[in-house]
Amino acid sequence: MPRDNSAPNVGITSDEQIRNVLHRHIKRALDRREFSRASLAKESGVELFQIDQINSSDKAKHRRVTCEDAFNIAYTLGDDCVTALLGVIHYTARRIDADEVDAHHIVASALPHMATIASAAADGRFDHTERPAVQEAADHLVATFLPLSSAGGMQ
Repeated sequence: MPRDNSAPNVGITSDEQIRNVLHRHIKRALDRREFSRASLAKESGVELFQIDQINSSDKAKHRRVTCEDAFNIAYTLGDDCVTALLGVIHYTARRIDADEVDAHHIVASALPHMATIASAAADGRFDHTERPAVQEAADHLVATFLPLSSAGGMQ
């Protein structure tokens, strides 16, 4: 049965949740004197006013935290913050099922054979010395892509 890996059309997290995670970790880093506000801004590449907005308890000062800023801050603060941020956005890595098509592997295994054919075709024809290598590369490509075709049974 095909798996639906598409993202749902509903929000899975909110700006407030992301801000709360960042606020907690920024506050901890400031309390431990691991960073100053200015050094965190400099090392993360996030503007100081954005860090101040995240830390503000005044909801009127809150602005949307971009994904880029959130992860830049989290990366700067360390693995605990990155893990907490990934958790709040419900990110989970998963293993590829044994019977599932591994697109990355298919492309990676096809590229050397495509390069062989492209190199041989550079002069616009396949001469008698190139034909065996081209035929072998084409055979590998057919074997690689046949399972993806309707003839190979992919639905």
